Amino acid sequence: VLVPTIANSIFADTVQGLSDKLEPLGFSVILAQSRYDAEREERMLAALLSRRPEAIIMVGSPATEDSRRLLRQARIPIVETWELPPDPIDAVAGFDNFQAGVAVARHFIAQGRRQLAFIGGDDPRGTRRWLGFQQQALASGLPAPRRLILERNASGSVAAHAELPGVDAVFAANDAHAIGFMSGLRAAGLLRDGPASAQPVAVIGLGDLEMGRLISPKLSTISVHGAEIGRTAATLTLDRGGERRIDLGFELVLRDSG
Repeated sequence: VLVPTIANSIFADTVQGLSDKLEPLGFSVILAQSRYDAEREERMLAALLSRRPEAIIMVGSPATEDSRRLLRQARIPIVETWELPPDPIDAVAGFDNFQAGVAVARHFIAQGRRQLAFIGGDDPRGTRRWLGFQQQALASGLPAPRRLILERNASGSVAAHAELPGVDAVFAANDAHAIGFMSGLRAAGLLRDGPASAQPVAVIGLGDLEMGRLISPKLSTISVHGAEIGRTAATLTLDRGGERRIDLGFELVLRDSG
């Protein structure tokens, strides 16, 4: 299994779902990380393939054509996850990142928010979320949303509000960035303990991490059914018949942050 990072627990449910499905059948799950680096991804895929695995499951799609060629030539089950490409190498279990961005923008617009911003990384999945968010806002006649690209760790998002003056709604590429951003809002006196309508700045993340349900106000988020993605990916490696492109969808979970 190739994941972008193990430093952020957002992918933990997917790995757990895989393990729960495969390990009772006698399979071992080997974990590698690309660290969002295309060259490292190629090296990690080559290293995994050198072990002659029975399948490779990866978060996202290959970043380079060389990586795609490696996987095609392997002639084993390949499952891309957390994406929904129209032409997967072999199979895919994921959701539409673009539509996740659209859903968040629509919600903010329905709340009456007008100064929107997106914070997070510039990886392909985050970029698709941004594009859906941006296009929906523009199509609805709002001012152009702002995009703030941050480091991978959540600490960079704590001070992000200072770079987004006047913003009244923020979509964070993942819950870790959302929680960090909310910490910065609280320090600035811009976070309330009441309902979403009382928040000077609405915040929505993605991933539905447990921590987001424990903080105050509780974090609104896009739930992406990570464990089910993992279980479905495992099934796709075991049974190559039937549908090979599985859209598991997402859910906009509204709590008090936005």
